[in-house]
Amino acid sequence: MPGQRIITMEIGLDAPLRAEPAGLEGLAGLVVRTADESTGPHPDTAFAEAMESIGASYDGAAGLASSHIGVDVPVTRFGTAAELFVELLKTTSLAEADISRQIDVARASLAQTSQRGSALAGQAAARALWPEGSRSALPTIGTLSSVDRLSAEAAREFWAAHWTLSNAVLVVAGEGVEGLDLSVFEQWTASGSPVEVPPTTPRIDGPRVIVVDRPDAVQADVRIQQTTVGRTHPGWPALKVACGALGGTFGSRLNQVLREDKGWSYGVGMSSRPLLDGGVATVAGSFRTEVGAAAVAEALRILTCDDDLSDEEVNAARDHSVGIAPLQYDTAGAVAHQVAALVRADLAPTWVDDHLAAMSSVRADGQEWSANNAWRQLLNENDWRIGICGRAEDLAPALTERGLEPVVVNPTEVLS
Repeated sequence: MPGQRIITMEIGLDAPLRAEPAGLEGLAGLVVRTADESTGPHPDTAFAEAMESIGASYDGAAGLASSHIGVDVPVTRFGTAAELFVELLKTTSLAEADISRQIDVARASLAQTSQRGSALAGQAAARALWPEGSRSALPTIGTLSSVDRLSAEAAREFWAAHWTLSNAVLVVAGEGVEGLDLSVFEQWTASGSPVEVPPTTPRIDGPRVIVVDRPDAVQADVRIQQTTVGRTHPGWPALKVACGALGGTFGSRLNQVLREDKGWSYGVGMSSRPLLDGGVATVAGSFRTEVGAAAVAEALRILTCDDDLSDEEVNAARDHSVGIAPLQYDTAGAVAHQVAALVRADLAPTWVDDHLAAMSSVRADGQEWSANNAWRQLLNENDWRIGICGRAEDLAPALTERGLEPVVVNPTEVLS
């Protein structure tokens, strides 16, 4: 990537959230966050000081499909940074004091989440969408109870079992990467077996609407979700365009009605994101409490109405999505992360180019996978699951009046 003098090395690991032992949710992320605290050759703060001395930085996260870890460094310091990266992979300490500190961070994060309406609404929607107890239904960082059970011993066991070459991918991006010496990575020889995790299917029982009660909330935060197809489905490009026309752009239907016509919100968004198996379509918005239930009902009406998307709506959504795509990949870090995710999903690194070309050809009608066909066939009007956070004493009766029977919970319940 000419001009990208900051090189990114990223490794996608076969260490997904779904590989965590039951009751130890949050373990995968704990290992990622603590891995750069100290290593065998560089104990305590020495590793951080060594990284800082060459202008390098470590980052990573754990997700449902995999964990990813990476190092950014100026190209002139690549060799030293690569040696430190391999050192981290081989000898991270995961010391008691470091693990304890990161567990405290996780507790603090959950405490913050308990006060954030948007996060609680998203978690409520996940609880409604996925089977009870499945990893997809629980917070990424862990639950209030599971975080208390995490330990340095469990972290080291997870690291030894899952930070291995099994299904791992290394991506290096930046200027002149073809001339870099990557032989140091041959020193990382940790072996293991692929993680066998059965796919998670959507919940078919339980509540359709979950309200998280926050009596002091000043607005109603809403998430409306359903599972759908993913990147390998031929209708995926058309579905992306359809979601954009329905709610993904400023001029989309949801925004035109809920923001412009009714003035109920500052804005509504809709997107579809891929999972390792399938995908999820999500509508997100925040509304004045007194119109929260009406906004949900109106959003569902728009999502399930008989009025097809027009050529103008589809063209605008398509051109917007394709037009802003290059902005998502303007850094080496963004490209490395996307390529690692694609390879981990058994897709070619060139998949993005093919996908954008397919999106560019989507029309409102007249194709096997037109935007309207994708909307009608890939989004089921009866499968929407809803999470709302706000004042339940106002929201619950109003939702019931509209035929949306809610289950009311408190923040502790949805984070446990």
